[in-house]
Amino acid sequence: MMALATMYAAAPAGSAGELYDMGTRQLTEGKLADARATFQNLLDLYPHDPLALSAKGAIDATLLYEEGQARAKSGKYQTASVAFETLIAVYPESPLAARARPAMEAIAGKEKVTGPVLRSVEFRDVAAIPVDEIRAQMDEREVRLSVGQAFHAKDVKQAKAALTEILAEKGMAHVKVEAHTHTVSPHAVAVVFTVEKTHAWLRRSKPVSATD
Repeated sequence: MMALATMYAAAPAGSAGELYDMGTRQLTEGKLADARATFQNLLDLYPHDPLALSAKGAIDATLLYEEGQARAKSGKYQTASVAFETLIAVYPESPLAARARPAMEAIAGKEKVTGPVLRSVEFRDVAAIPVDEIRAQMDEREVRLSVGQAFHAKDVKQAKAALTEILAEKGMAHVKVEAHTHTVSPHAVAVVFTVEKTHAWLRRSKPVSATD
């Protein structure tokens, strides 16, 4: 009975203006889930009200902020920054824009280079697969190995695993990917990925004669 009373008490009611003000106040207080529910309630009750468009924008801004938070928490700083930058650019009047700015500054602090920088990434013996396509596929997989950014050995391992998957999808499942790193200056590193054809790959790719 108490749960039922709580549910009705939490359900926002009122005019479109009252709902919009409530949602904005919840955003300012950092109650993002409550704010999204309030703005969605406005859209459901008053879909043709002039404030409906603003409510939709407020929901989108909230989702961008939550996406930025989630990606920053998982160490995906570049895509987190993109989410926060988009929020600030598209919804500058949102209360969350003020929260996104310090969040970006915190990311910048974490990304400060304290070790070597990645100077270059090279792919060798990748057959007919264009290197640009490989890079695009890695971007889709959110591989963190990025030229100009701080070099981390764990990012090389992630990129190596991603390249293995990409090659397998292109029909090169039986190959061995190797990653080699070398210092190109006191504070820079280059990474070269090479693809070695294994015996299993050679057997699979060998043409079958009519007498076989």
